[in-house]
Amino acid sequence: MKEEDRSSVWDRFMEAKRHAFEEPEGEDAEPDAPRTLEELEAAIAKAAESSGIPETGMPPRASVHPSSRRNWSRWFYRALVVLFAALVSGLFWWGNQQ
Repeated sequence: MKEEDRSSVWDRFMEAKRHAFEEPEGEDAEPDAPRTLEELEAAIAKAAESSGIPETGMPPRASVHPSSRRNWSRWFYRALVVLFAALVSGLFWWGNQQ
């Protein structure tokens, strides 16, 4: 890769970044768009209220991502019982062979 290629890629990146962050002009510009954090929070609360989302915020993580701990522990104990039974039967078989 040439040095000129890197600079032109950097220039294109900077131009895209500048374009993304510049103020929208024309008819798609929103004059009452929130600009501060408080205005943004108020806009989010207003949108949540209109869509029926409760004001309490996000649901608990346990309800969104339920734990599979109980299922894994059940399989773990079953595997331990099977291994113990295999060990006992293997020792009996080995003892009878001797």
